[in-house]
Amino acid sequence: MSTAPNPPMPNPRQCNGFLVTVSLPSQVIAARLRRGDVFALLETPTEQLEIEAIAPHPELSSQLIITSTGRTAQLTLHVYDHVRPVRMPRTVQVTCQLCGEGTMTDLDLVAQGEPKTWVCNRH
Repeated sequence: MSTAPNPPMPNPRQCNGFLVTVSLPSQVIAARLRRGDVFALLETPTEQLEIEAIAPHPELSSQLIITSTGRTAQLTLHVYDHVRPVRMPRTVQVTCQLCGEGTMTDLDLVAQGEPKTWVCNRH
């Protein structure tokens, strides 16, 4: 269950229907990170890291190896380590709750929230 302070609300940038999103928590586990995401470690919240590459550790399955833009050293995080998300762009498939029509939409999970339900503009 989300402990985010903001209730679900319509996403005003969704022009082809009504998309309800829920705020992303202020901390997420490292396993949720993807290439292109920007995050900060809890110990250094002002230093933002953009993920250039992310891969499972070849020997330790619970570890991730992260290469960040502009840094020569790689970072290793446990999949359950918490980080502060700054930007998490995603292209998500949403399905209309009334007719089943689907569409793809681009969201920044940090700025716009996680999609929960969508109704297309035919209703």
